[in-house]
Amino acid sequence: MRSHLNKRDVLRLAKERGVHFVRLSFADVLGVSKNVSIPVAQLEAALDGKVTFDGGSIDGFVRGEELDMVLRPDPSTFAVYPWSTPAACEARMLCDIAMPDGSEFEGCPRTTLARAVESAAAAAGGELAVALEVEFYLFEAVESEFGSTRTSDVGSYFDYSANDRGEEARSAIVSALETMGVPVSSAHHEHSPGQHEIDFATMPLLEAADSLLTLRTLAKHVAARYGLEATFMPKPLEGRAGSGLHAAFALPLDGQEGDPPDDVMLYTVGGLLAHAPAATAVCNATVNSYKRLVAAWDAPIYTVWSRRSANALVRVPPGRHANVEMRSPDPACNPYLALAVLAGAIADGISQRTLPGEPLSGSTYDLDERARRERGIRTLPKSLRQAIAELDADAEIRAVLGDHIYHAFRDAKLEEYERYRRAVHAWEHRAYLRLY
Repeated sequence: MRSHLNKRDVLRLAKERGVHFVRLSFADVLGVSKNVSIPVAQLEAALDGKVTFDGGSIDGFVRGEELDMVLRPDPSTFAVYPWSTPAACEARMLCDIAMPDGSEFEGCPRTTLARAVESAAAAAGGELAVALEVEFYLFEAVESEFGSTRTSDVGSYFDYSANDRGEEARSAIVSALETMGVPVSSAHHEHSPGQHEIDFATMPLLEAADSLLTLRTLAKHVAARYGLEATFMPKPLEGRAGSGLHAAFALPLDGQEGDPPDDVMLYTVGGLLAHAPAATAVCNATVNSYKRLVAAWDAPIYTVWSRRSANALVRVPPGRHANVEMRSPDPACNPYLALAVLAGAIADGISQRTLPGEPLSGSTYDLDERARRERGIRTLPKSLRQAIAELDADAEIRAVLGDHIYHAFRDAKLEEYERYRRAVHAWEHRAYLRLY
C-alpha cells in the first residue's frame, strides 16, 4: 500500500535520490495524463501549492475566468521513475487541481473521485476498496502515423514463450510499477496474440485510479525499449478480443444501518445494475468502446449478475459476498471518473436498498427478448451517443460528476461522436466504392 509521505519526507527523498526534475502529473476530463515539469529547486514551492499552469489549454477544465489553475501535489504519490540515471534523475507526483485562491476546482477528476469515495463510505459503513484487472495490447513498433496492430506472438490465455518480447516487456512493466510503489498481484498473457493483463492488488479507490494512470504511462515508455507499442484502446482489432478493465470491489462487512454482508452485497449489485447504462458513458468513453461491448469474447452486454457466468455484467464469485466484480469498463476510461460513478452507483444501491433480482445461470448471450423483458433486464448502450443519452437521464450519476464535469465531459464526447459519424471509414470504401 501507498506510504504516508509528507512534505518533509518528499524533500528529503528527492535530495537523497539526487532528483533533478519532478513531473507534476494530473488527468484532464478525458483521462489523458498531463504534466508540468519543474526543476527540483522548485519542489518546495510546488508542495506549498505555488505552481500554476494555464488551465485554458486543458480539455474540460476552465471557463474564461479560470485560466490560472494551481497544481496541488499529493506527497504520498512521490516516486522516482525507474529509468532515471544519476545524470538525469526524474520523479513524479500526482496532483489535484485547485483554484487560484486555493479552493477546490469542481472540474478536477481526482477531487471528484475523493468526494465519491467519502459518500460511498458513508452509505456502505466503511471505505470501499477495489482490485483492477487491466488488459492491453503490445504491438510491434513501426514508423507509422497511427501505429501498428502487428504482433509476432501467437499466444493465448496464460501462454508463456521464453523468446516472446511481449512477455519480457510485460515483466519489465510490472517491475517498473512495483518500483513506483504500485502493488501488482499477478500478470499473464491474455486471450489474443499480443494481449496482456496486469492485475493490481486490492487498494483504496483513489490509489487504484492513480495506479491505472501510472500504468498507462509506464507501459508505453517501457514497451518502446522492446520495440513495442502499448495500447489501452478497447478494441484495436475486429477479429480479436477487446481489452477490458474489470473492477472487483471489496465491500465493508456492514451497511450504514448494520445490514448483514449478504444484504450489502445485494444492494451493491442492485446499484451497479440500475445505473449501468448511465455509467457506461464514463466507463466506456470512446466510440471504439462499443465495438468491444458485443456478444463475443465474454464481453457483458446485459444488466444481469451471476455467480459463475463469464459474460455477466456483474459477477459475485461463490462464497465471496464481499467481492463484487463490475466487468464492463475498459482501460481507456478516465480512471478517476469511472471509479467515481461506480462508487456512486454502489452508494445509491445501498442507500435505496436496491435489489438486483435472482442471479443468472449460464451464458447471458442466450437470453432472448422475452426473457429479458420478463426479468427487467436492460441492454447496455450500443454507441457512445446512446450512452450519453442514458447519462442525461440519470440524475444520481450526473450528481456524482457534478455540473462542471458532466457538461464538459458531455460536450467533448458528443463532439467526438459527431466527428466519428461524419468520418468516411475504410469499411465503407470496401463495401461501397466499387459497388455503386
